[in-house]
Amino acid sequence: MRKVTAVLLAAAMAVAGLTGCGSQSSSSAQATTAASESSQGAAADKAEESKDSAKGEAAKSGKTIYVIVKVLGNQYWSVLQAGAEQAGKELGCNVVVVGTALESDIEGQLTLLQNAVSAQADGIVIAPLDSVSLDAPITEAYNSGIPVVLVDTVIKSDNYSAALLTNNIEAGKVAAEELIRRLKDKGISETEDAQIAIQVGSTGSQTINDRVKGFNEYWNDNAPEKWQVLNNDIKVNDGDISKAVGFCQDFITTYPNLKAVFGPNNGSTVGFVTGITESGRTDISMVGFDFSAEIESMIRTGEYDVSSVVQRQYYMGYDGVKTALELSDGNQVKEKTVDTGVILVDTYNVDDTEIQSIINP
Repeated sequence: MRKVTAVLLAAAMAVAGLTGCGSQSSSSAQATTAASESSQGAAADKAEESKDSAKGEAAKSGKTIYVIVKVLGNQYWSVLQAGAEQAGKELGCNVVVVGTALESDIEGQLTLLQNAVSAQADGIVIAPLDSVSLDAPITEAYNSGIPVVLVDTVIKSDNYSAALLTNNIEAGKVAAEELIRRLKDKGISETEDAQIAIQVGSTGSQTINDRVKGFNEYWNDNAPEKWQVLNNDIKVNDGDISKAVGFCQDFITTYPNLKAVFGPNNGSTVGFVTGITESGRTDISMVGFDFSAEIESMIRTGEYDVSSVVQRQYYMGYDGVKTALELSDGNQVKEKTVDTGVILVDTYNVDDTEIQSIINP
């Protein structure tokens, strides 16, 4: 009887271990263990969701795509993750989602990339934390024959299969144009001294660097001379929200003519939102990036002069997995780089159908 029970138990465990279009997620600190545990959980969830044997057979033969985000659990990356997981469900592949805990954890992301290569992934979708430091390891993965699709951020070289991302220089220009318009609409005189603060999540992210570059290019060409961007005092918060909030408070304290702030990434935007709302500075205009719960709350109050440049990261995740899967089947991409576009969100359009389809896909 004991032997029979043991055999049945082993068979049950083997069936539970088969995964289809499920997903896994982990931080770099516990990548191997967490990914394994999550795989079992995803398999169990899948078994519960689907009783269809034909679908189950298709899932068993599916390929595995690794999706490596920057910060696991961050609201921006959670939306991208949702897109990737939906693609897995619809396209019949296993999607493994992993990420680091901080934007500064470049070594952690490198480990996750190496793990994906060692696992002989059929495709890798990755948002590089650092465009320079990750260039060589991504090149190595690409040269190994694994399709590598970049999302959100590019690397320095062209050694990748495809890229789906925002045209970040143009997005930075959109942000600058919007902030200038807001300051003028508020009645800030062109002869009045006005200071504009910027903080960033990382200096190694080409995405952020391009946004700041585009912002400054447009600002220098179109803003009044007395409206000065504080480029000599750009703070780097490393994706740490508490640091980002502190930097916002520092700007408010240090610069009496602070009229506006610009957050070129999600974490910096959340830091500015929190710092401004905690200080009650409704007089400070703001343009941020992405659509966190914090900036949504700020927009919906109607008390602050704020808007956000929102990307289509859900589609980066979905199309990233789809592209990696197609490449693994030997297909070619029509365009190596695809601009997924941006849209400005403020208190007047936040509930529009188009906006909601992007922020709540």
